Amino acid sequence: MVYIRRKKVKGIDYAYLVKSIWDHTNRTSRQETVKYLGKLSRVTQEMVPIEYRNDPAIISFITRYSTVNVKKNDSLTKKLSLDLFKMLSAGDLQSLVKIYDKYASLFGMIQFYDNLLKPVMYNIGHQWAEGKLDVATEHVCVNTANALVKTIDERRLNRVTTHQKRGTIFVCTPNGEQHNLACHIIESVLLSKGYKVYNASPSLPADSVINSLKNFTPDAILISITLTDHLQTTRNLIRKIRTHLPYLPIFLGGIAINHPNKTSEYNTAYTYVIRNVVLADAIKLIRSTILQIQKI
Repeated sequence: MVYIRRKKVKGIDYAYLVKSIWDHTNRTSRQETVKYLGKLSRVTQEMVPIEYRNDPAIISFITRYSTVNVKKNDSLTKKLSLDLFKMLSAGDLQSLVKIYDKYASLFGMIQFYDNLLKPVMYNIGHQWAEGKLDVATEHVCVNTANALVKTIDERRLNRVTTHQKRGTIFVCTPNGEQHNLACHIIESVLLSKGYKVYNASPSLPADSVINSLKNFTPDAILISITLTDHLQTTRNLIRKIRTHLPYLPIFLGGIAINHPNKTSEYNTAYTYVIRNVVLADAIKLIRSTILQIQKI
């Protein structure tokens, strides 16, 4: 496994390409520096040895932190966003897969979700709310987007033989919430990171959640809320979960709680709000929180 490691020296971030190697004697992993890449902001894909250059993790890291070719990347993202909207509206899954392949080959799967699919779907929802997009087209876009995520997952799983399981995550929406594209996207990212996911969305009554948790205890629960009408239902759901599992990490995300005023009431022990962050940071928060609680 290779990845880029950041190291701050006198306030400046530098990048190192490192390899994780398993030490069979000590039964632990150690880092081995493959190449020093220089200042983080100036790193390009061409600086990485060719055998690691197309690794999705490497591409994603460079895209996120390097300032080189930002205008070129922004131009490509803008063009593909327009294409994505047209293909979603037309229900053209085959063309959408081609767009995904093109973008993901350069920047990775997570960047595709963050920079293309999520913004386009937010725009579609906004247009529908303002009456600029009819409900039939909105439904076609959502259904096709769900089909795209499913296709991405199926193709990835077909390529993966074995990988280490990092934990089990239960994903759901509150009762009445029918929007679950965000659940499919976060499930896709979690699966790619080695988690086992139980996606019980959409619209799950609180009693059904509790019954599911009686059969197994996940390492965390993710609740997605799109409509503010379901905030009170979510509060009730959290209270019921807490009566059975007081220390289980609960993560809340979705458009309904992206506004700061919607989050303060959820600031309770072992409840975390994921608001206006990229998927990579959301996954890091989930992983670090689970590890911290497991040590208690």
